[in-house]
Amino acid sequence: MKKRKKFAKIAKIVLPILFTLIIVLVLFIGYKFITKDPNKTFLEKLEMDTYAHITNYAIYGIHMNIEGEFTLPDDVQNPKLLLANDSTQIEIPWELEEENHTYTFKTSNFINEGINLENIPVADLYLVIEAESTENDKNLKYYSVENHSKYENMEYYTLTKNHKNNQITMEWNTFEECPTWRFQVKETTLPEGVYDITIDPGHDGTDPGKTICLLSNDLYDAGDISGCYQGGTKVEEREINLNVSLALKQKLENLGYKVAMTRTDNQSRVEIYEPMGSATMANDTKSKFSLAIHSNSSGVPGGDSTLSGLEVYVAGDINFDLAELFVNEITSNANTTPSTKIKYQVANGIYQRFFTQEEIDNDDYPETKSLDLIYYYYIREVGGVSTHAINNGYSEYHINEHYNSNNTAEPYLFELGYVDNLKEVNNLRDNADGYAEGLAKAIQKYLEQE
Repeated sequence: MKKRKKFAKIAKIVLPILFTLIIVLVLFIGYKFITKDPNKTFLEKLEMDTYAHITNYAIYGIHMNIEGEFTLPDDVQNPKLLLANDSTQIEIPWELEEENHTYTFKTSNFINEGINLENIPVADLYLVIEAESTENDKNLKYYSVENHSKYENMEYYTLTKNHKNNQITMEWNTFEECPTWRFQVKETTLPEGVYDITIDPGHDGTDPGKTICLLSNDLYDAGDISGCYQGGTKVEEREINLNVSLALKQKLENLGYKVAMTRTDNQSRVEIYEPMGSATMANDTKSKFSLAIHSNSSGVPGGDSTLSGLEVYVAGDINFDLAELFVNEITSNANTTPSTKIKYQVANGIYQRFFTQEEIDNDDYPETKSLDLIYYYYIREVGGVSTHAINNGYSEYHINEHYNSNNTAEPYLFELGYVDNLKEVNNLRDNADGYAEGLAKAIQKYLEQE
């Protein structure tokens, strides 16, 4: 009886302690489970003594292009570039050259190709190189990457889809002293001040662009005029550009996109390089595409210009997939044709305008120009390092704060038609909705096929 009482007394003391220890142990295990890095098992697969050097990378529009180099041991082969974790592997196409197990690579030779950031799933992924062991076990080996570029961490917001976006943070870290490049993708919505697409209606309140006086159905006078003859109709380029831009903004918003405009009326002044200027707003707002809407002129008086049609101006070193869609959709929806102009044409309706030697020789800053630089500041400066932007404060203009950025919008400049062509001016003036429809459809089709 005394033994039972003694046991009960001991149990009364020990059991609460034991119960407390069990609770603490469960909480500790739960804490470890909750806070455990879900990718640790994947990171533990990394080879700790060999990794690739990333020498350059840039986001242009919705694509990220990466360049690098690495040397693999002799006992591995068939390297692949992956975004991966323990449960997901996304193979990334690349241009690969090899000599004696030393490799150089880039994800594309075009600045608007590479990793499509819109398609990366919500996850924590790491950029790695996978290779096969040549030993009997044929094991896969994984090699991480180290930053040997001049750039650091980056942030990207995907285009709005169903009122939602993803935020992608590309962050350089280490795991047990091994360098890593993590792509952390989270669901979000666009913060205030961040947009999907920027539209720049050409000219502004201080510059109407080409102005013509439409006198009748078969006669008008072209020239830089401030008024119009009695009975005639004054037509300004800036008004045509704005009407198309406003219609385009509405159509893109109807598709769910968040759209910024450099101006929304014909009175506002639009600077070039100042904040929210024609060459800066797209990158100030982290837009993915930047569209400059213009109308053309040949300078031939009397409406007798033989030039007509749409011209889409693009950067160098790009594929023409989106540009071709712009040409096809605008001409189909706006009752127009690709331009008849041959100069600077690189494909049907698509043009690349570079500096000429004469323009370089006559420039106040010839050392900043070259024959392989895009002439139009809008395309060159919006694209940052991808399009070799040059305005670092050398001229009388405000510095382009994004000239050395590796995270920029993809710009296009449209000359919709010739206002000094009698057959074309009425379509430009009265068919804003058709031009806008073509522009919007081209973007949507491009994104669907990407």
